[in-house]
Amino acid sequence: MQPNQTPKIIPEHERTLHYVDGEQHKYLGYFYPLVVLKSFNGNSVELKDKKMILRVEHPESLSEKEMTLDLWYRKQAETLFLDKLSSMLVLARDYTNIKPHLRIYRMPSRWGSCSPKSHVLILNLDLIKAPIPCIEYIALHEVLHLKYPSHDLGFYAALSHLMPNWHTRESILNRFFPL
Repeated sequence: MQPNQTPKIIPEHERTLHYVDGEQHKYLGYFYPLVVLKSFNGNSVELKDKKMILRVEHPESLSEKEMTLDLWYRKQAETLFLDKLSSMLVLARDYTNIKPHLRIYRMPSRWGSCSPKSHVLILNLDLIKAPIPCIEYIALHEVLHLKYPSHDLGFYAALSHLMPNWHTRESILNRFFPL
């Protein structure tokens, strides 16, 4: 790599993970080196001293490590996404009073999706790896689709009114957390 050249950022769904000590894992916009430990009290994940500690009963089992970390990400996403969705619904209360049903899925090509007719809002599980301002942007973006199903002038006017720096948040997401 040449000096001052930005390393290629690989989308999460294209990364090959081995779940070994030192491997970098994202959470809320930060990279954490993984530390894998044997557990005698069940599987768990915790962030400690700028490290992601993964405790599993069988450290040699790739599937056990993958499933434990995936369940932890999902639990964190459920809590944080509900909180951010609630905040964005309050922010957008002049545009919609619909309370959507939140679903969390892995989607290889979109951060979120909204079905105004069924009042279902879907957020990508991998969004939990992005910074909180980016999560807020996607949550607001999808909430506004409850009022504006397409990306028309009304949609962008509302988005710009409620979150004037949405372009910056979108740019960070697309540049450093690509799908």
